[in-house]
Amino acid sequence: MTTLFVSDLDGTLLDERQRLSEETIRTVNAWIAEGGSFSVATARSWDSAGRLLEPLDLRLPVVLMNGVFLYDPVERDYIAANLLERELALDVAAGLEQLGLRPFVYTVNGKGEFKIYYKGLFNPSESNYVTDRLNNGDERFRLVESFRLPPDERVMEINAIGTEEELTEAYARLRERPGLQCHFGPDIYTPGYCWLETNHPNATKRDGVLQLKRLLGAERVVCFGDNLNDLPMFEIADEAYAMANAHEAVKQAASGVLASNAEHGVARFLRQRSTAG
Repeated sequence: MTTLFVSDLDGTLLDERQRLSEETIRTVNAWIAEGGSFSVATARSWDSAGRLLEPLDLRLPVVLMNGVFLYDPVERDYIAANLLERELALDVAAGLEQLGLRPFVYTVNGKGEFKIYYKGLFNPSESNYVTDRLNNGDERFRLVESFRLPPDERVMEINAIGTEEELTEAYARLRERPGLQCHFGPDIYTPGYCWLETNHPNATKRDGVLQLKRLLGAERVVCFGDNLNDLPMFEIADEAYAMANAHEAVKQAASGVLASNAEHGVARFLRQRSTAG
């Protein structure tokens, strides 16, 4: 029986420094070398996730941006994409601004070039996010005065960052609009702040993992996560494990709770499963 193992990154496979520990690298690579199926499903893009995953010998496609993309790291090619309708996306951005929020607009053009448009940094979560990416060589960010996009650019995501109180009204409005999928949850790196990510209706980890399962012909899925955007893939998993540091709702939905990401919980699980198997 083929079982697909899928892990979230931030707060799950990555440690508290947003890195793969040596223990995790050794364990996952040994698991893959022994014939185990292993992939990741993350809210990050490949520009961000790729450099972090480089030490792993990944051989399967990965789910990116909560299901916006299914990407093959071996062939370096995008297998599937769920992009927003352009006018709808720009209307979402305008609506967020009307509520006093400062959206980030994520795009891809006909050449496969990715960009993130934003109008400034107005809170610690936004600053931490952009500064971390820039310090790691991310070249996607464009500081702009308006969201007038070139005609060949498609919108992947609209993201608003703020406190839960600041984002609640926007979340209530957007989740009722047809043609959209909202991911609303805490920023695990900047306590007190949340992210409200708006995507195509099929851009969820559930849909991405199901597509990967079909592609591989897997019979079972085991997944690992910590945050609210992991709940959709928990719904379709045969086994779903929350980290000790996970959001309480994720723990409640899980088959079991593992050691924290700082304690290499996924790696420990894989070693135990390998020994038992």
